[in-house]
Amino acid sequence: MKPFSKLYAQSFFSLCEEEKLTEVIMEDLRMVSSLFESNEGYAPILDSPTIPFEERLSLINDAFSSFHEYTQNFIKILCEKKCVFLFSDCTKEFEKLYNRKYNIEKVTAITATELSASLREKLMKKLQAQTGKKIILECIVDSSIMGGIVLRTQNSQTDASVRSRLDAIKNQLASSEV
Repeated sequence: MKPFSKLYAQSFFSLCEEEKLTEVIMEDLRMVSSLFESNEGYAPILDSPTIPFEERLSLINDAFSSFHEYTQNFIKILCEKKCVFLFSDCTKEFEKLYNRKYNIEKVTAITATELSASLREKLMKKLQAQTGKKIILECIVDSSIMGGIVLRTQNSQTDASVRSRLDAIKNQLASSEV
């Protein structure tokens, strides 16, 4: 179903771009995705063939009336096609297009302890200087890396963790003859 998600997202993004609504709709899509994630049973209801289409549309009108009409209509189209379950994938595809257009790079920084605000700021500035892009930084604490940092982007990973260095030494020792 991934190709459909990509196709729906591309079509919707093109429309939003023409109407100069990409920022508004991007925010809507993030919030609706969050709502679907926190209410797991809702998307299956909107896809259910046992509930009349008009009733499902009414549910969408009631639940999403505070969102832009394009967002509501997008959900209605997915509902009509019985593929609201693709909403999260569509949002991810839309976000990729949005990030490309606005020169944004999402980076996940994994560290053994929480980064201070000043270290976060320094890391963001360094990454922005290296990439020439606006950085959206997500920080995750994972004590198993022991120290250092792992940086993940959509296309790459840089592992400068103590755990990976120790593993490399272990592998080197295991493969060397004594």
